[in-house]
Amino acid sequence: MPKPLSAADKLVIHYSRLDRSYQGWNLWVWNESEKKPGFELQPAGEGPYGAFFELDLDASGLSGKRTGFLPRKGNWADKDAPDRILDAARQGEIYLLEGDQKVYSAPPAISTAVTGAWLDSAGVVRAAFTRPLDKGFLSSQDFRLTRGSETFRPASVEPAGGGYSRAALLTFPGLAADYADINSGKYSLTAPGLGSAALRLGDLVYGPEFYSALPMGLSGDPKSPVLRLFAPYAAKAEALVYGPDATAPAVYAMEPVGNGVWEKDFGFPLEGKSYRVRTVQNGKVYEGLDPYAACVTGDAGRALVFTDSTPVAAGPSFDRSEAVVYEVHLRDLTMDPRSGVKNKGKYLGAAESGTRNTDFPDITTGLDHIKELGVNAVHILPIEDFENGDSTSSYNWGYMPVNYNSPEGSYATDPSDGSRVREVKAMVDAFHRKGLKVIMDVVYNHTAETRASVYNFNAAAMDYYYRVKPDGTYYNGSGCGNEIRTEAPMARKFIVDSLLHWVRDYKVDGFRFDLMGLMDTGTADAVMAALKKEKPDIIVYGEPWKAGDSPVNGVGKGSQRSKGYAVFNDGFRDAVKGSVFSLKDLGYVEAARNREAVMRGIRGAVDDFTDGPLETMNYVSCHDNHTLWDRIDLSVPDEPYAVKVAMDKLANALVLTSQGIPFLHAGEEFLRTKGGEDNSYNLPDAVNKLDWDRKKKNFAVFSYYRDLIAMRKAHPAFRMKTETEVRENLKFYEQLGLKIESPAIAYQLYGGKVGDPWGRIVVLVNPEKKPRSFALPGGKWLRAFGPEGLAKDPGAPVSGNVMVEPLSLAVLRQK
Repeated sequence: MPKPLSAADKLVIHYSRLDRSYQGWNLWVWNESEKKPGFELQPAGEGPYGAFFELDLDASGLSGKRTGFLPRKGNWADKDAPDRILDAARQGEIYLLEGDQKVYSAPPAISTAVTGAWLDSAGVVRAAFTRPLDKGFLSSQDFRLTRGSETFRPASVEPAGGGYSRAALLTFPGLAADYADINSGKYSLTAPGLGSAALRLGDLVYGPEFYSALPMGLSGDPKSPVLRLFAPYAAKAEALVYGPDATAPAVYAMEPVGNGVWEKDFGFPLEGKSYRVRTVQNGKVYEGLDPYAACVTGDAGRALVFTDSTPVAAGPSFDRSEAVVYEVHLRDLTMDPRSGVKNKGKYLGAAESGTRNTDFPDITTGLDHIKELGVNAVHILPIEDFENGDSTSSYNWGYMPVNYNSPEGSYATDPSDGSRVREVKAMVDAFHRKGLKVIMDVVYNHTAETRASVYNFNAAAMDYYYRVKPDGTYYNGSGCGNEIRTEAPMARKFIVDSLLHWVRDYKVDGFRFDLMGLMDTGTADAVMAALKKEKPDIIVYGEPWKAGDSPVNGVGKGSQRSKGYAVFNDGFRDAVKGSVFSLKDLGYVEAARNREAVMRGIRGAVDDFTDGPLETMNYVSCHDNHTLWDRIDLSVPDEPYAVKVAMDKLANALVLTSQGIPFLHAGEEFLRTKGGEDNSYNLPDAVNKLDWDRKKKNFAVFSYYRDLIAMRKAHPAFRMKTETEVRENLKFYEQLGLKIESPAIAYQLYGGKVGDPWGRIVVLVNPEKKPRSFALPGGKWLRAFGPEGLAKDPGAPVSGNVMVEPLSLAVLRQK
C-alpha cells in the first residue's frame, strides 16, 4: 500500500468544469523548467470545487520547478486548453478553471454570471462573464436584451476569439438602440441563472457616430460663448459657472447635440468668470475641468475665462536643416543664486535679458548665455500644466500632464489668475526677439489622471481617452499609470486641436513628443498634416520608443520616413558614449569602440532608419540619465581630468559635424554635473540648476562648443538636407581609396556642391590617447578647426599628411 503523501511534499490541484462531469478526465503534468516529458496524474477524488489531484513533488522531481498542467480526457480524446504554467511548484493547493489559463492560489468564484454588457457596434453586444465559457454552453442559454416591455433575442452567440472566453459576442439584427436610453441604464442583458447587467456603450463610441468636427471647449463670440463637451456616456451634463468672488456656482444644463457632444450656448459674456463641468455617467457623478480649458487656476481648479492680448513677436525663419537645438528646464536656467536673474524659476526669469553671474560680471547667464552660445532653437521641458499643485518649492520635470491647453502655474508669478498665459507669451516673445525658435516638450502619451483622481478627461468621458485592457485595468506603456488612446477619434482630434492652440495663441515653433512610441502612426500623420498646414517650417521630433508593453502600433525608428519629422537616434548616442543603461559599456570617445555605428550616425542614419538626415536627432545627452560630463567622469574614473574634458569635447564635436539635427543638453557646454544623479526628475534645484560658476571655470570648453556651433551654422556641408546629397557629397576614406586605420574615422565633404564657401572639407577623428597621422586627399589644405576650436590663423597650407591630436576632431578645408 503506497505511503500517504504528507503536506510537506504534496501539491493539491483542484479542477472545476462547467458541466461538473469528470468521468475519464486526468491531468497531464510536465517539468516546464527543463522541458522534460510529461506524465499522467489521475484524480484523487472530487470535492465542492470539482476534481482534485495530488502531486508528489519529491517523487516527480518538480519541487520548486516551473511546472505545466493540462487537463485531458483519456489518452488525448479531448483536452482543456490552454496550458497552465505554475512558476514554482510548492506544497499547498492551486485551482484550475475550465478554459482559463490562469493558475489560482485561492478558490476563484465558480458561479457563472454576466458581469457586464457593451454595445460595440450596430446590433453587436459584447458580454463579460465571471469565468471562461465555450460556444456549447453559451448557445444553450436564453439571452435577452430588454428595454422596458421590449425584448430582443440574439440571432447568434459566440465566444469572443473562439474556444473558451470570458467574453461573448451577441448579434441582434435590426437593433436600433437609443443611446440616451443606454446611458440612462434602460437596457439590460439577462439570462436565467446568469443574472443581468446594464447595457453600456462599448467600442461603438470609437466609430463615426461618435465623432464631431465642432469646436470643443469654450468658443465663439465672447459676448455669447458656446461651451461644448464630448461626453458620450453621459446621461446628464452641466456647466458650473463661478463669478469672480463666488464660492458656489451657477449651474447650467448642457444639451446633447449628437455624436456624443453636449453643448451650452450661454447668450451672455463669461469674461472674468470661471467654470467647471459635471456629468452623470453610468449612475455616478463626476466633476472636473474642461479638457480644452486654456487657463486653469490649478491642477483641479477652475477654468478662467478672460481675453488676453499680450503680443508675441514672430519667430525666426530658417530651414530645419539649420536648427541647433538646446534643451533646458525653466527652473534649471535661472535658479542658481548667482544667475543674476530677478524672477528665478519663472517664465519672466527665462525672458530676462542682460543677466550676468553676480560674482563674475563678464559671464552671461540665462537667455543671454543661450544667445551667446549660438544655438537657434530652445527646447523647453514641459510647460503644459502638470501635476504638482502649482508648488513653487518642489521641483519636477513636468512629465505628469493634467491640463494640456493651459500653461503650468508654478512658473507664473501668480498661479491663481491669468499670469501664466501672459508670462508664457512674454517668454516666447523674448526668445523670438533674440532669434531663437521655441520648441515645446509635450506629453500626449499619458496623464496624471486615474479613475479615483479625476481631473478632466474622465470627468467628461470615463476611460474613453485611455487604452483599457480586457480585464478593465489601464495599459501602462508609459510607466506612469496609463496611456492615452491616441487612435480614438476624439482623442486624436484633441491632440491636433491642442497643438494648434499652442502654435496659434503662443506662436511656438515646434514640438518634441515624449514617448512617441505610444502615439499611433495615424495620429502622428494627422498631427504633421495639421501642423505643416498651419506652419510649414514647424520643427517636430520625438522619442521613438515606449516605456512598457502596449498594444499600439506606435512611432518607432523608421516610422518617420518621409513624414516631415525626426526621431532621436539613441544608437548614435550610445555608440559615441556607451549605453545609458551601463556605466561599464564604454563608447567611442572613452574606448575607441563602435566605429561602424558612429559612421552610420555621421551619415545622418541614411544607412539605418531614415530617408534623409533631417529625420534624425543627433545627441549624446539630455535631461534623462547622466549628464555627458557625469557619464564620462563615472565611466572612466581613473582617467586624468584633461583626458575626460577631451572626451567630452570630442563627443559633441561628432554631434555638431554629423548630418542630422544636433541636440544639446543645457550646460554640457561647460561640463554640467548633477553630482552623478541619473534621474533627477524630482530632485532639488541644488542638483538640477545650471551652475553659472562652471561656465567661468570651463570657459575654454564653452568657447569650443560655441565655435563648433558657429562652424556648423556657417557651412551647409555639415547640414545637408537629403539622402541624395549625403550619399553624393560625404565620402569616407574607405570609399575614396585613402588609407585609414580603425578606430580612426576620416571623410571628405564636397561643400561646393551644396553651396558651401569651403569647396572641399575633410573631417578627421582621432579617438585614441595618442596623436595620429592622417593622409590627406590631393591638393593643399588649410586648418579650419581643431582641439582649441576654430583656427584663428590657418597657418601654412598642408598636404600629404597631417597630425591630429589625441581625442580630438580636426577639420581642414580647401577654397
